[in-house]
Amino acid sequence: MTKTFVVASLSSDGEALLSLISAADPSAKASSSILSSWNPSSLTPCSWQGITCSPQNRVISLSLPNTFLNLSSLPSQLSSLSSLQLLNLSSTNISGSIPPSFGLFIHLRLLDLSSNSLSGPIPQEIGQLSSLQFLYLNSNKLSGRMPPQLANITSLQVLCLQDNLFNGSIPSQWGSLVSLQEFRVGGNPYLTGEIPTQLGLLTNLTTFGAAATGLSGKIPPTFGNLINLQTLSLYDTEVFGSIPPELGLCSELRNLYLHMNKLTGSIPPQLGKLQELTSLLLWGNALSGAIPAELSNCSSLVVLDASANDLSGEIPRDLGKLGVLEQLQLSDNSLTGPIPWQLSNCTGLTALQLDKNQLSGTIPWQVGDLMYLQSFFLWGNSVSGTIPASFGNCTELYALDLSRNKLTGSIPEEIFSLKKLSKLLLLGNSLSGGLPRSVAYCESLVRLRLGENQLSGQIPKEIGQLQNLVFLDLYMNQFSGGLPLEIANITVLELLDVHKNYITGEIPSQLGELVNLEQLDLSRNSFTGEIPWSFGNFSYLNKLILNNNMLAGAIPRSIQNLQKLTLLDLNSNSLSGPIPLEIGYVTSLTISLDLSSNGFTGELPETMSSLTQLQSLDLSHNLLYGKIKVLGSLTSLTSLNISYNNFSGPIPVTPFFRTLSSNSHLQNPRLCDSTDGYSCSPRTNQRNGLKSAKTIALISVILTSVTIIVIASWVIVMRNHRYVMEKSSGALATSSRAEDFSYPWTFIPFQKLNFTIDNILDCLKDENVIGKGCSGIVYKADMPNGQMIAVKKLWKAKQDEDPVDSFAAEIQILGHIRHRNIVKLLEYGYTMNITEKSDVYSYGVVLLEIISGRSAVEPQVGDGLHIVEWVKKKMGSFEQAVSILDAKLQGLPDQMVQEMLQTLGIAMFCVNSSPAERPNMKEVVALLMEVKSPPEEWGKTSQPLIK
Repeated sequence: MTKTFVVASLSSDGEALLSLISAADPSAKASSSILSSWNPSSLTPCSWQGITCSPQNRVISLSLPNTFLNLSSLPSQLSSLSSLQLLNLSSTNISGSIPPSFGLFIHLRLLDLSSNSLSGPIPQEIGQLSSLQFLYLNSNKLSGRMPPQLANITSLQVLCLQDNLFNGSIPSQWGSLVSLQEFRVGGNPYLTGEIPTQLGLLTNLTTFGAAATGLSGKIPPTFGNLINLQTLSLYDTEVFGSIPPELGLCSELRNLYLHMNKLTGSIPPQLGKLQELTSLLLWGNALSGAIPAELSNCSSLVVLDASANDLSGEIPRDLGKLGVLEQLQLSDNSLTGPIPWQLSNCTGLTALQLDKNQLSGTIPWQVGDLMYLQSFFLWGNSVSGTIPASFGNCTELYALDLSRNKLTGSIPEEIFSLKKLSKLLLLGNSLSGGLPRSVAYCESLVRLRLGENQLSGQIPKEIGQLQNLVFLDLYMNQFSGGLPLEIANITVLELLDVHKNYITGEIPSQLGELVNLEQLDLSRNSFTGEIPWSFGNFSYLNKLILNNNMLAGAIPRSIQNLQKLTLLDLNSNSLSGPIPLEIGYVTSLTISLDLSSNGFTGELPETMSSLTQLQSLDLSHNLLYGKIKVLGSLTSLTSLNISYNNFSGPIPVTPFFRTLSSNSHLQNPRLCDSTDGYSCSPRTNQRNGLKSAKTIALISVILTSVTIIVIASWVIVMRNHRYVMEKSSGALATSSRAEDFSYPWTFIPFQKLNFTIDNILDCLKDENVIGKGCSGIVYKADMPNGQMIAVKKLWKAKQDEDPVDSFAAEIQILGHIRHRNIVKLLEYGYTMNITEKSDVYSYGVVLLEIISGRSAVEPQVGDGLHIVEWVKKKMGSFEQAVSILDAKLQGLPDQMVQEMLQTLGIAMFCVNSSPAERPNMKEVVALLMEVKSPPEEWGKTSQPLIK
């Protein structure tokens, strides 16, 4: 009898599935409990994890979400799964493109390839999936245009394409997807064009998301037909025009996110019909007019944010009818009138932000009824009267900012009974009285900022019990008595500012225990005694400001420990002795060193040559003597004053010293000009001899007057003569220290220009100077066509200097920076790559533009300074760094403001004047990563974390 053997093999569906494993990373199967169950010896794959089969053993579902496959491409063999109804490969680390053969899945109802690294376009064959109901392709790197063929999938209910790189516009044909309930295309920055009006036909739509795109045009009024719409997310786009009143017909609307657009016009009162609306975010537009009282009919409203617009008029009293309102944010508008007391009826309010308006009147005492209030911002208004003691009832309050108003009276002690209050800002009012001892009860305080008021009396020693205090601002008040040594107990303190008060006595040496201090300003008081040696413990200090006191003695040598110090200001004291050599070890000094108006003696220490990053140095009005050769090593100087000392010898011959006027070294009769930096030129010796005290004493007042008149007349005549000669000869006169402007000129423009070399030369006059640096002078030049340009004239090199180096270095940097206000240069050819250091500099400029809300150059603002110089000027003027931030950023939660300030520091690191000191982009990324803090630290914010 013959035996028959039947050899069974894996089904064709199983073989198709195994193509996934063969294409996957070899370690994927070993590390995945799901893939390890896929046994090739099985007859069917129906028992494999992640697989579902029909009664006929055909694979109908392949679901492997969050499984590490690490595929470089999707295998085309999968398309043989002809009965497949569900395919979910989300978050499986797949790259490559979507195979056009996926259009063969004619029974497919769900396709989820989201959260991978897929690239390329969506194949138009996907439009053949007539049974498809759910399509998730979001969070990939897909590009190209969105295929109109998707309009053929009439059964489609969910279309998620957000967070990709699609370009082009939204196809108008998609208006035929009448079954669509969820439509998401946000987070595609290259998606442009207008929103098709045909999308108003999608009456089953519940979610429309197109935020963070380049979409423009107006919001279609046809959206009023979307009667089932619950979320309209259209923020951070280029959309303009008015908000269509037809949106008031979307009766199911719950979330309306239209912030950070270019919307104009008024807020339509028809929005008051939206009874289900919970979140209305309109901030960051250009909306105008009054806030419609009809919004009080939105009885479900929880968040109303219309800040950073141009709204005017009064805050409607009827908003007090919003019984479930939690956040009311109307900051940065032009609102007037009083704060309606009726807002106290919104008993669920957690955030009330009315700052940067023109509100007046008083703070209603009924504010104490807001038992759940967490933040109340009112700064930058014209509110008067006293601070209500009823704030003491707001037991959840953690941030209270009433700065920059017209408040009077004393600080209510009840405020300091708030156990959760971490930020109390009352800057810039007219508050009087003392700082109560009860301040010690508010142990949660992190920031106490009371500067620019009329507070008086002694600073209570109980303030030392605030163990969590980081910022303490008491400047520009009338505090007297001594500085309590108990402040030294606040070991986490980072900023202590008590400048411009009437504080007396010695500086407590115990302050040296504040090892986390970053800024200390005790200036403009009446401190006596010496600078404590213990200040050498301030290893994190970046600004030490002690000017205008009565301090005596020497600078402590422990100053060398301050290795993060960028600014040291000791001017106008009675300090004496030599400048310690240790000051040269503080190489972090970059902003300013001011030792003027003291009694310092001796010579300049040679160690000062190490301060190569220092920008401003003032040693005037002291008793210093000796040579100043060491100052020639300070290559970053932009400002120097050594007047009223007894310095002698030649003035250094460096590009910076060439720009100095005599005002920088007045009353140093033994100083002299030099041609070589080592000896005085004969002409200056003779001139200095004429300036001796004996000669000056013999000259009478009349002779002096006559001499001045004669000299002035001679200067005028010579200037006129020189001007005529220049015009007749076509060249500017030369001198021993001036550039040779004679013809012929070689003029090589690298782009089409509408001016000539003559137009430029005519503008190189003293009255057109707008800046000087160590490499040359910058002139403002008005061209005949009305264009204004900046021209830099580089210093002529000395015989022993390479005339190419400084010029080439400057041209190299400028030539690699792409900016609308810089004429294109690449002297070395257009194919040269952008250098890493100039790239970082450009990135720093962009960061500054974003953070400050300014263009790189704004001639009408800030004296026309470039943004880098403008920021440096602001930082060097001792203004609060927060003043540099865009006004819209200043109103954000405090933690976010701190992140912006840290980002500002990184930006300034990128635009360091020395390319060698700039970080590379890898380091910049690392620094930015350190800035980011967890969202839970922000406090409540109205910004939705959705796209």
